[in-house]
Amino acid sequence: MDNDSRKVISALKESWHKMDILYDFYAKSIGLNFTVVVVLELLSDPAEVYTQKGVCEKLGLPKQLINSIIKSLWEQGFVELKEASDRRNKDIIVTARGREYIINVLGPLEEAEFAAWESFSAEEILQFSKTTEKYAKAFEGILKAKKKKLKK
Repeated sequence: MDNDSRKVISALKESWHKMDILYDFYAKSIGLNFTVVVVLELLSDPAEVYTQKGVCEKLGLPKQLINSIIKSLWEQGFVELKEASDRRNKDIIVTARGREYIINVLGPLEEAEFAAWESFSAEEILQFSKTTEKYAKAFEGILKAKKKKLKK
């Protein structure tokens, strides 16, 4: 890879890191941490029901961390835990109070996101999405191949 390409990739990585910093800044500004906001974003979809194991798998986060977050949300009355079909896990059900909390937490964040996206055309947004997904699939494939080589 040539030096110019490395500079562009380095700038892109810096931009991705800045996005994480911005989400963390928002979370801290409302008294939460970044991971709690990410979990709330996942739980905000009323069409999906997750178990703690499912949240861990979807977000790639440790079981202990997710357990702690879900326990805190449960203690505050934002979620209920109901026995799942496999009985080893419990479904996380967002309560009415929890829905209101999620709207209060994520509403301003989503407004800021949408306002930022308004400076892009629909075509630019679609291209960004396709390019990001293409990169993620290629990166995943390469990492999985490297993992197989390391196991040998």
